[in-house]
Amino acid sequence: MALSLEKDRPNWLGTLASSALVGLGSVLVLFPAWLPRASASGLDLENSAVELLQLALLLVSMAILLAAAAHAGRFRPIYQALGLGCLAATIGEVPWLDDFLPFDKDWLLVPTLGAIGYLFIKNPRETLRFIGLSARHPASGFIAAALILIYVFANFIGSRAFWEASLEGEVPPGLPQICSAYLELLACYFIFVGVIGFTLPLRRGKDNL
Repeated sequence: MALSLEKDRPNWLGTLASSALVGLGSVLVLFPAWLPRASASGLDLENSAVELLQLALLLVSMAILLAAAAHAGRFRPIYQALGLGCLAATIGEVPWLDDFLPFDKDWLLVPTLGAIGYLFIKNPRETLRFIGLSARHPASGFIAAALILIYVFANFIGSRAFWEASLEGEVPPGLPQICSAYLELLACYFIFVGVIGFTLPLRRGKDNL
């Protein structure tokens, strides 16, 4: 019995650590709202914090997926591809990357997306198996909600036409952009939660979700 308890203890610690990360992420999502809109120097602290938290959530999600790939067994290339997907999302969310590159940052997506496609095409059985299993996994709901927030609600609620029709008057400056940024931040948090959901079974010694 003592040996069994010692063997199960790391699993409990890993689950508690994941729960703590999810709770911390929910607090961080609300953190930018507590910052002032602009500092004395004119720096928009709130929007800057939102962008940094988006990048942080995506990078942490990528790190978790790539670390979990080593324990994913037959699904190792799938987890690697998902990690590269988070990297592609990070590249798309970095507004200042063009300032450090001699070319458009979108060119970085070409090798990244190419590597993702290669991993999926090279492992068709694992890809189809993972899709079948993940469709029944609760984490897929968070990922789907994140995609809906980014490609539907962020574009719709983040448009000036929506607020002009809703307020029936003058739209406060920056309101559409702020709403869009917060929805994207919430989407990044959902991706983070979904990633943890996909990696928890690996910590319990399973490779079938």
